[in-house]
Amino acid sequence: MRESNLRESNLSELDSSESKRFGDYAIALGYCTSADVNRAVKIQKDLINRGHPHMLIGLVMVRYGIIDAGQLIDVLKTFERHEVMSLVAD
Repeated sequence: MRESNLRESNLSELDSSESKRFGDYAIALGYCTSADVNRAVKIQKDLINRGHPHMLIGLVMVRYGIIDAGQLIDVLKTFERHEVMSLVAD
C-alpha cells in the first residue's frame, strides 16, 4: 500500500474512534509510535513535577526529538482539518 493511502486509512480509523488526541494523529500519520507518545507524556509529567509550566505534548515531542517542527505543523493541520470536518458533520 502506498504511503499516502496508508496515511488516509489510518486517519479514517481515527474518524471512527472516540480518542482524537495529538498523539493519535502523529501515530496515524506515521511520524511516531505509541511508545514515543507514551515517552513524551512521561516527559511532560516529569517536567510538571519538577515545577516547569505545562508544555503541550507536540512541543515536548519536538523539543525531545521525537518529531520535527514540520511534522508538528502537519499534525496540527491534520488535527484541525478533521476536527472542523467532524463539527460540520454533526
